[in-house]
Amino acid sequence: MTRIKHWMYLGLILAGTAVLRVLFRTVRVQHYRIEPDATPYSRPEGSVRYAFPFWHDQIALAIFSLRTWNLSGLISRHRDGGYVADAARIAGIRPVRGSSSRGGAMAVAELLRLPTLHFAMTPDGPRGPRRKLKDGVVFIASRSGRPLVPSGMACSNAWEIRGSWTTLTIPKPFSRTVLIAGTPVSIPQDAEREEIAAYMECLAEEMQRLEKLAERILAGDAAAVSEIDRSGEQTWAAVDRNADRQAAA
Repeated sequence: MTRIKHWMYLGLILAGTAVLRVLFRTVRVQHYRIEPDATPYSRPEGSVRYAFPFWHDQIALAIFSLRTWNLSGLISRHRDGGYVADAARIAGIRPVRGSSSRGGAMAVAELLRLPTLHFAMTPDGPRGPRRKLKDGVVFIASRSGRPLVPSGMACSNAWEIRGSWTTLTIPKPFSRTVLIAGTPVSIPQDAEREEIAAYMECLAEEMQRLEKLAERILAGDAAAVSEIDRSGEQTWAAVDRNADRQAAA
């Protein structure tokens, strides 16, 4: 990319970010969380930092619905990821380059050097398939020591901008959005392939459940809020397996 094209691109990113910020000021946002610090939308008071997965089509909702704090974003090392990294910086998010297939170990090493930052990741990116969870987010959460917080998001009225393998959800003016940061779970730092696969399956199910709760809240179902927290329940099968392994050790 020539210098002129680079500056033109940055200008477009700045303009697009400004438009989205203005648009999202018209959107009414409801945010639910289980633990005070287990959300990217609150200045953390404790020392624990978390891992936040969300689907690729929800990037705009995740970044612009509310102000983020102490957040890094795991961004692919592919060429297109460079554009996303520039956009993340403009939005106030520290880019960390890597993915499950390329640079994952380097991303973990960088996160270990950034103990004050959460990290967010689209586990179905960067090239799909849509909403097919890959193991990168569980692996990096495990090795970096950050508890994993499943997410659920929904919007009452939105544009769906079609891309090559997924869509991008952009809320329409004066719509409503619900963001849910679910029950955190700690992944053992020495989790093996079978455990990571079990956590992946449970994470995908929990994100689907939370998204349905977000849709119910938008529809006026007040009872849905009480179903968000699953602390103390045997929600994730992999957690039970980890407890059995620790007991046998």
